Amino acid sequence: MYDCVASQFGLDSARCLMVGDWLDTDILLGSNCGLKTLLTLTGVSTVADAEAHQESGCPERLGMVPDYYVESIAELLLLYKDNQSGLNRFYLSET
Repeated sequence: MYDCVASQFGLDSARCLMVGDWLDTDILLGSNCGLKTLLTLTGVSTVADAEAHQESGCPERLGMVPDYYVESIAELLLLYKDNQSGLNRFYLSET
């Protein structure tokens, strides 16, 4: 799915960020496509869920560990407006 959109619009994967609130769909898709990922904590997935995936050591589950997280997607708008680097680094991910 991503490859189709990326080729149609000339997207550079290094400049893309997959944002989602589900580890097993949104974050896994981004990881599988080679994108940086950001988990929003307004959905069903939690930081504890991501930590459990990281600690499992299971390759399939490691794909569900986001690179970053924010409490709410609204934080992205604030970052954009303020032009600050305020994303919480998700240190559990090996990047």
